[in-house]
Amino acid sequence: MGYDYPNPESPGAGMLDVHPPHTPTHTRKDFFIHIATIVVGLLIAVALEQTVEAIHHRHQRQELEEALKRDSEENAGYIKNDIAVVQAVMDWAVQDAATIEKAGPTGPLVLHRQPESKLFLPNAGVWLAAKSNGVASLLPAGEQNWFEELDRFGAETFVSNNSSLHQLNAAYASLDQVVAGHIADTSATQLDISSLNPTQRSLVVTNLRSIAEHARAALSGLVGYSEDSEYIFSTPPDQLSDPKQLERFFTIDREIRKAYPALRYTFSPK
Repeated sequence: MGYDYPNPESPGAGMLDVHPPHTPTHTRKDFFIHIATIVVGLLIAVALEQTVEAIHHRHQRQELEEALKRDSEENAGYIKNDIAVVQAVMDWAVQDAATIEKAGPTGPLVLHRQPESKLFLPNAGVWLAAKSNGVASLLPAGEQNWFEELDRFGAETFVSNNSSLHQLNAAYASLDQVVAGHIADTSATQLDISSLNPTQRSLVVTNLRSIAEHARAALSGLVGYSEDSEYIFSTPPDQLSDPKQLERFFTIDREIRKAYPALRYTFSPK
């Protein structure tokens, strides 16, 4: 087998071709410029992401506050109704308890029928959902605290096992148990309970006083709910915990409670 050797007379025979680099050799300065470019690009990307996220959060916050306001406007009608109901129940219970006490242990005795009415639970769905999905954390801390207080009033008045409504229903049940079988016409407006013995009459008075007490507690919770709601939605969210605004809250509190003598302070705040 033969080999072809390069012709020594041919130009460039037996030599390597060396080509210059297409880009200049990197210096330390070039390296730092390259790194700085990457860092600036990352910072811009992060800033853009945070800006988009902040805009989204602001939109979520606005939507939540609008939904809470709609809830409040709807609940205002429920609270107004409920306040009237528990006020009427309290007046009825106090009046009939006094009537029985004056009647003595025997003799004719008529109990007025409880005012027919219905209590409506305020809708707290928007706030509870916002807490569950974390959107509530977008609100200022002071605003969150006030909505928590509003929710507490609702729970203490209607929801918990120790709520005013549960206690009120228990007092009604006790009263029904005492008078059961002693009312000839249960559909009448005036309920004749003359057949009750002295011990039973005393129990009726106790139950009526209990009803009045729990109705007053419910009234206090409902009025507190109304006060908080009015303050929250008449105050800029980021100023709810401002001492100057809190002075206005106490003014709202005093003005509203003037309409409910049973809730007046024993020691009136100055």
